[in-house]
Amino acid sequence: MLSKSNSLSSPERFQRQIPHDSAGNVRVDTLLKQYIQGLSHRIRNELFLKKAVLINGRPVVKGFKTSPGDRLEVILPGPLTPFQSSGPFPRPLTVYEDHSLLVVVKPALVPAHPLSPFETGTLAHALVAAWPQVLQVGHKPLEPGLVHRLDLGTSGLMAVALTHQSWLQMKKDLAARKWRKTYQALIEGFISKPLSVSFPLAHDPTDERKMKIINGPGDYRRGRVYQAVTLVRPLSRYSDSTLVEVDLITGVTHQIRVHLAVQGLPLIGDTLYGSRLGERLGLPPGRIFLHAAGLSLPHPITRETVSCTAELPEDLQAVLDSLKY
Repeated sequence: MLSKSNSLSSPERFQRQIPHDSAGNVRVDTLLKQYIQGLSHRIRNELFLKKAVLINGRPVVKGFKTSPGDRLEVILPGPLTPFQSSGPFPRPLTVYEDHSLLVVVKPALVPAHPLSPFETGTLAHALVAAWPQVLQVGHKPLEPGLVHRLDLGTSGLMAVALTHQSWLQMKKDLAARKWRKTYQALIEGFISKPLSVSFPLAHDPTDERKMKIINGPGDYRRGRVYQAVTLVRPLSRYSDSTLVEVDLITGVTHQIRVHLAVQGLPLIGDTLYGSRLGERLGLPPGRIFLHAAGLSLPHPITRETVSCTAELPEDLQAVLDSLKY
């Protein structure tokens, strides 16, 4: 089992003297971006707020203009090399493996990948520890081998490419909707027959954590609009909830969560979209009753169909068992 941690590595200092032949005075935030690549805008701002950026030994603001010969020093939260070993990472539960492709089970409350070079305890760290070759796979250094992702509070099947050639083909197949992804979810409320939801989605301009449905061209939104189609089929009914199977025709961030919430059927535990029953049923904060139970995709090399399943984890099965009595 992976560790459900989100710890940071020990601090590290970066030092650089600004060359004497530099052309004029340069803003220190520009130098930070130039010298230390891979830091997000948010992390750079945090470094200035924490007075971790120094010129000649004194903290400076991001607009400070440096001079040739100045000494830049940055106190970083940890090593700049992503996935530098910072402890043991147990091998992920693997349901399929060959030379090109893995299918593993991501535990709930374990991030799929780090959001900064300093974060540890993610599924990606465990993948690198067990299959170091994934470091050469993909276009994003913090997402080695990952073709898709699951939310933090979601558990279940994830496909991982072990070669860059496989990664490219899997990305094409995913974009062409050649994958089939099936989830099990527990919703607040009832449905008695299959349901199809097809609202477009976009990032919510009022809350960066959320997605929202788009009702028309004039609907206020942020960024791109994504077409999204979700198919829902009832499996079992309980006193105030329904266990459902969900097929994703498209794959958009928070798609299942938003599409069901807008029907007045939020996922148990999904407080971001209106759930009220998760804690009462024993789910820890952040855990959502959503499990990627089935995954079927063309093999990136042989093109044969690879189909995998993953049973409900113990925490979700315990919720269902409690509802039977």
